[in-house]
Amino acid sequence: MGDHWSSWSSWSDCSRTCDGGATYQERKCLISNSRSRSRSTCEGERFKYNTCNNKPCEADAVDFRTQQCSTYNNASYGGKFFKWLPYTDRKNPCTLYCIPMGVRTVVKLAPEVLDGTRCKPNAYDMCIGGKCWTVGCDHRLDSSLKLDLCSVCGGNNSCLNNGTEGRYHWIEVGMSPCSASCGVGIQTYQYRCRDRLTGNQIPDNRCVNLPKPNGSRKTCFRRQCPPVWKIFPWQDCTVSCGGGFSKRAVRCMDTLRDGRQQWLHDSFCPHPKPKTKRQCNPHICPRWITGAWSPCSVTCGWGEQKRKVICQHQGETFCDGDSKPVVRRNCTTLFSCDDHSNPNYRAENEETGRQQMSLSIRSGRSDKHLIINENDVHKFKNEMLSPKFIVSNWGECSATCGEAFRSRYVRCQVFLPLLGDTVDMADSECYESYKPPSKELCSLEPCYQNFRWQKRGMTACSKSCLGGTQETLLECVNQLDGSTHSPEHCQFAESVAIERRVCNDIPCPQRWRIGDFGECSTTCGGGYMYRKVRCIKQVDITHDRVVQLPNMMCEQPMPLRVRECNTQYCPANWASGLWSTCSVSCGAGVMLRPVVCQRVSPDGEPVDVDEYNCPPSERPVGEKQCNLSACPAVRIKQRPMKFIQINKIRKVRLNVGADAHILHGTNLILKCPVRGMKKKRIAWLKDGRRIRSSRRVTVSRNGHLKIRKSSKRKDAGRYTCVAQGKKADLHITFNNFMDVLQETVQREKYLLGFLADESHGNTSFTIKDPFDRKRRPLQLVLSNWTDCSSSCGRAVRRRNVTCEIITHDYLEVFPLRVCKNAGIRIPDSQEKCDNLPCTKWFTKDWSKCQTDMCVRERYSMKVRTVACIKENSTTVLDDNMCNKAERPLSKKPCKNSLCRAIWTTSEWSKCIGDCNEPRFQTRLLMCMWQGTKKPAGRACGNLPRPVLTRRCHEKCSTGMWSKKLNQVEIGCKDSSDYCNIVHQMKLCRFSTYRTICCHTCNSMAEDPPS
Repeated sequence: MGDHWSSWSSWSDCSRTCDGGATYQERKCLISNSRSRSRSTCEGERFKYNTCNNKPCEADAVDFRTQQCSTYNNASYGGKFFKWLPYTDRKNPCTLYCIPMGVRTVVKLAPEVLDGTRCKPNAYDMCIGGKCWTVGCDHRLDSSLKLDLCSVCGGNNSCLNNGTEGRYHWIEVGMSPCSASCGVGIQTYQYRCRDRLTGNQIPDNRCVNLPKPNGSRKTCFRRQCPPVWKIFPWQDCTVSCGGGFSKRAVRCMDTLRDGRQQWLHDSFCPHPKPKTKRQCNPHICPRWITGAWSPCSVTCGWGEQKRKVICQHQGETFCDGDSKPVVRRNCTTLFSCDDHSNPNYRAENEETGRQQMSLSIRSGRSDKHLIINENDVHKFKNEMLSPKFIVSNWGECSATCGEAFRSRYVRCQVFLPLLGDTVDMADSECYESYKPPSKELCSLEPCYQNFRWQKRGMTACSKSCLGGTQETLLECVNQLDGSTHSPEHCQFAESVAIERRVCNDIPCPQRWRIGDFGECSTTCGGGYMYRKVRCIKQVDITHDRVVQLPNMMCEQPMPLRVRECNTQYCPANWASGLWSTCSVSCGAGVMLRPVVCQRVSPDGEPVDVDEYNCPPSERPVGEKQCNLSACPAVRIKQRPMKFIQINKIRKVRLNVGADAHILHGTNLILKCPVRGMKKKRIAWLKDGRRIRSSRRVTVSRNGHLKIRKSSKRKDAGRYTCVAQGKKADLHITFNNFMDVLQETVQREKYLLGFLADESHGNTSFTIKDPFDRKRRPLQLVLSNWTDCSSSCGRAVRRRNVTCEIITHDYLEVFPLRVCKNAGIRIPDSQEKCDNLPCTKWFTKDWSKCQTDMCVRERYSMKVRTVACIKENSTTVLDDNMCNKAERPLSKKPCKNSLCRAIWTTSEWSKCIGDCNEPRFQTRLLMCMWQGTKKPAGRACGNLPRPVLTRRCHEKCSTGMWSKKLNQVEIGCKDSSDYCNIVHQMKLCRFSTYRTICCHTCNSMAEDPPS
């Protein structure tokens, strides 16, 4: 089973408790072979993410980015402590930028915000692992769902089809100002009507038919309030009339941040202290005043007496109705009315009965002041078919002077045609008309005879010090009830002597002289009013001469000199902070500054609000170009060298330009020295592909590439550092044991010499070793001479001359100029060779196929001239001067039809043999080329061979020929049995054959006679 993923882990804890956080699952790559532990082949992502806890936070919850900035409040920055406020950079929303309060400049406090931080306000997108992830309205990562104009996730704006009812809706626009300018107050969420199509706010009356959300409330605390007087309600008066007292509690209270109140000493609150006691109910007590009884209403029998009863009172306080004395009582004349023969009685009695009947019908009362005239009744008959309020004439005033009343009857009546008169109804039956008043005050002159002047003590002293005056205090008093009235009531009263006297004839104590408050310093957003407060002592009141004293000599605490004013919120405006430093140290860059929509709170602090509260057209720019001095050309300082590791080293530092041969498992630090740009912007490539940071391979802030526990499979290759288009390479290969052994053997004598020199402290030629910056000796390493570059002519031989630092752990090979600059003489790395001149074989063109040079059946030979000549010359040299192994052919076969092998025979020889014995003849047999008549060697081997000997019967003949033979035989002899053939082939012309066949060639030189 190959490498494979483990099962997914359970979901991690959510990064946030509300408003949307991030959670993840992890899986691990399970490697099947321990030898390939560093070469996992699992494909796919190790982590997968999801959102969580998407419910909204509480209304008073602190923004997540604000929380992260506030964690730096207790950390020193530039030697100072700040309160940090959040700032969201549009280009890098997942970097934690904050603004120090009061400085208005943007500072990067962390490279990444915490997972779950919003990328931008009013959006679902969130930062996870320093990357902004798209989040849909369904709270899913990489979801494209958005709220439509109807606030429906993934909707199609269907609500707009409902006319204006679907087009307009309520939106939240922020919090109301704090209800209290100091201390604990209340803020509520405010809502405005918005047009979904245009996105603009419109008058709220467009949304009047839509249910408006109930704005939630939260407490707010803008600043600590100064202590103030807490005034409790007045208690009930000690008396209900006639003048009494009422008390109340007044305490100096301080409101704490949690809303609780603390009772302080009175000196902490501004003076003067509000009154705790006052007069109350000074009016006279109401009472009933009764008049004399009237005569009895009859002259006989039982009748009725009446009297006036009035309430003597002041203001709206009236007498108790339950204690009102009776106004009627029965009376008798003590005369019987039984004598009906008396005409006087009879007439009187009939009249009285008629009056009583009329009164009972009209009013049900017998009071003569309330009797309605008959003319009035007839006047209203036609209009009173429905119930109406009917009033009688006003009666007389209850008094002849002073305060008095007059009254009348007010009845709800209706005219009944059956009775021919009006009758009383309940007041509720006259619901269509207003009931007139039944009582009113009389406008009478005061009863001046009842008023007089009365002494009430002395007036207050005109001065508190340095001698003032006071005089008798007079009040106009009603003698009947003791009530006090205006002086006009005593205009006819007897005058009373007024006494004047000196008072407070003492030096003035020191006191505060308090001026008036000036105008407010601002028109909104919380300003201040100032006034002068001085500690003085008055020495002359007439000319207002004073002596100013130190504040400590007057009563403490000192009255307030400053008072807040115009604490209402100002309209929102754009506010911009300080420009940041240029993004680059040279050349063209950008500068950023925070731009926020703010309104000034009543306590003078700027408060950030949503941007739609400020006019978009007036928004200041938050980014601008900055052009500093021209940047020096970006330059990468390379250090060409070859680094060879021969022993284990924990860490190896290499610069670009190096060719490094490393042992497996070494920790590497690759450096790219750059000038003309910030090192943190250096990028690294491996074999042309950008390197991604991991737990094993990282790029530091100064641009160094760090590799932990390097291996051949993962880390061998070409590394390139890139700096604004400039590139420099560094090559890394991995040595095995044989590579190390070979490098060590080649430098064994130098290594031993180096160690010996090092032990003796020989540092005549030393430099700083780039590896560890220590001074080490330089060595010239010379190899053996190579063979000459050519075996002839001009040639050179070479040897390697390298400038090296040789240690028992590593070797460093530098360019020769390093040793030269150190003062070491560099020997020659090549020299001339002493060679013979260079030669070559020269050939001419092939001849035509030869007719006399047959070599085999139907084949002849072509020939050409081959000569040894000097290079770049036509001078012919001896063949020994050229390489015989490379000599070109001078002959080659070619087709020739004349080259046909045949046996040819010579003529039979004469009989040979002694005359006394059998004799025989012989002839020569030769293989000849038919066309050229030249010997063909063995070319006739496959042809039938003609007979070479035969018997002969020729008689013996002796003569001169015999003599010649004898003479020849005496001189020389043949040393071969084939001399006859030599003679037949006419080879006797060659000296070699003449020597071998001396007898035959000489004897056959001239044929004997026949």
